[in-house]
Amino acid sequence: MKYDKVKRGDKVYFRYRAYDPATQKTRDITATTLKELKLKADKLDDKIRFGIADDKIKFGKFMFDWIETVHLIDKKPTTAERYRCLYRNHIKGTRISEIKLKNLRSEDIQDHYNELFKARKSSSIVRSLHKLIAPCIRYAYESQRILKDFSKALKIPIDNNEGLLAKQNNKVHPLTKDEQFRFIEACKGHRLEALFNVALDTGMRQGELLALIWEDIDFGAKEISINKTVNFIRHDEKSKRTVEISTPKTRNSVRIIPIPERTRDILLTHRTRQWEKLSRLELAVDIDTPVFSTAVGTHFERQAILKTIKPIYMKAGIEGKNFHDLRHTYATRLFEMGEQPKTVQMLLGHSDVSTTLNVYTHVLDDLKIKSASKIDQFYAENANLPSIWENSGKIVSFKK
Repeated sequence: MKYDKVKRGDKVYFRYRAYDPATQKTRDITATTLKELKLKADKLDDKIRFGIADDKIKFGKFMFDWIETVHLIDKKPTTAERYRCLYRNHIKGTRISEIKLKNLRSEDIQDHYNELFKARKSSSIVRSLHKLIAPCIRYAYESQRILKDFSKALKIPIDNNEGLLAKQNNKVHPLTKDEQFRFIEACKGHRLEALFNVALDTGMRQGELLALIWEDIDFGAKEISINKTVNFIRHDEKSKRTVEISTPKTRNSVRIIPIPERTRDILLTHRTRQWEKLSRLELAVDIDTPVFSTAVGTHFERQAILKTIKPIYMKAGIEGKNFHDLRHTYATRLFEMGEQPKTVQMLLGHSDVSTTLNVYTHVLDDLKIKSASKIDQFYAENANLPSIWENSGKIVSFKK
């Protein structure tokens, strides 16, 4: 390493001059000792060698630009809104957002994770944020904006009890058979009676139900074509939420499902009543009208449904349930009646059967326990039929 000395006032400094072919400029660095100069020179040479941009952009601005111009290109509107919300709530205006990207270190992000975990008492939000920060760090490295990709060095804090709590909270909570009939009774006469019953009888997701139009239902074949989902999206902080119709959650979510005779009758009755109400208001009614619409024929927002279903649960004396539990109830009833997991997977629109098995592990575990009693029942029903084999020349019977 070539260096010289320069005098500034009463002090003498060691100086190293480096030429950057990318900018075609010479940069000088100084230090009070040779050891310090060598460390600075090595770092500068690394930046020049790898083409690292020596800009002044801060991490918050870099991350915002990356989210909007790179990360959200292939994301659905609902996913995009969730990522923007994470950025607004947990990056924008924080300490790490003000650090220059080139100076950002793993310790800065780790401290941010630890502080967020301490404030929230849960690692779930940290885990969600990490799914956004880690690819941002990788992109900064791959685009030669930072020297190292330290994303793998970051650790998500975990509460000692969180594993057990997560296991408990991840269990689905279907209605019992008694609760199901109480819920149906509590729905009678309600303006969303048809929606709640169809959810119970088909296992459709809430977004799929609210996106359903009359053209999707074949009453002759008793089938529903599920090919879209609806969401209300806010594209930025100032804009209003607008309706977004998009493809369902996974490729397997696009499906055709059969509907029971009871459900077909409910839908036919609902269609007659809906069309009569909308016609009285002189509103257009056709095959593109949402099956489950507001009083003026528009799509419902999910939050409106959530507010509506809670009083019905209360009326039925049911606690701790939400709308999605109607889907879980549908799947649970199918398993209880002996339906095969692969069939349930196809009806629910899961990406693969392992997803179905993982979600409904507790249901299958209960059924496994019941299978032992079925073996006892088999022998009890066939007690008069001798089951024999040769054993030391003797006939052995299973008779009690």
